Amino acid sequence: NLKGANIAMSQQFVGLARAAYELALDYAKQWVQGGGPILQHQNVKSRLFGMFQKVEAARALVRRVAIADAAQPGGVPFQYAAAAKVFVTQSAYEVAHDAVQVLGGNGLTHEYLAEKLFRDARASLIEDGENGMLGLMAASRL
Repeated sequence: NLKGANIAMSQQFVGLARAAYELALDYAKQWVQGGGPILQHQNVKSRLFGMFQKVEAARALVRRVAIADAAQPGGVPFQYAAAAKVFVTQSAYEVAHDAVQVLGGNGLTHEYLAEKLFRDARASLIEDGENGMLGLMAASRL
């Protein structure tokens, strides 16, 4: 069913967002530019904190929806699952995009996982229901 698929996708793409964040954080600690690791640059710190916020907000939402779905007879209404899928996949896309930005030119090479995470995150916006359409379906049930 679409509701179950949306919850499962939400859980999966929180993991992708976390992987993209951790990849960017590790890279920023190791890549030296301007006399020190790029993590010392304010712009990189700010970007990484924004990524962290998105990962944690996405994780909290999907955890709440998944727990409520399992606890309630019949599960949560569809709009909750759709909200989780749309929010989490959009957040995962943004975090993966930011990971590519942190890695610079290396972010688009096959040697680094950021490129694959970005492609997968982009595909998530249309898998198991395109996010715009899911939003419309959920909105009609409010």
